[in-house]
Amino acid sequence: MRSAARITGILLFVAVGLLNLAPGIVALAPSRLATVYGIVDADVTSTLLLRHRAVMLALLGAALLWAAAAPDWRRPVLIVAVIGKASFIVLVATTAGAHPKLLSVAFADVAALAALAVAAVLTRAWTSRSPTSG
Repeated sequence: MRSAARITGILLFVAVGLLNLAPGIVALAPSRLATVYGIVDADVTSTLLLRHRAVMLALLGAALLWAAAAPDWRRPVLIVAVIGKASFIVLVATTAGAHPKLLSVAFADVAALAALAVAAVLTRAWTSRSPTSG
């Protein structure tokens, strides 16, 4: 039972990692901004900033994938992921006039936070480790 729970937690890390890798395509194909964020005809500066955001999300995705395999990385990666996702959710919730497509991105972040919370519990990422625990 304990092993199945740990595997489920690891798979949740992988799933959220892949979710974060997906927007990385915008860094390489800015024409996808309309599909991902609902942005059509963005100016050069906005496009550049969104491409940078895509790179940062892809890096977080890679870190989550690494944390799935490296238990010592789980806690710090979880902290960064929670801060990043929660901050985006708060920004969307408190900004009037944001494109409705951003709501679906924020809802995906809510789901990702829930998955990460379950992953943290199942992999014991928040408990201190003793030589006999694992």
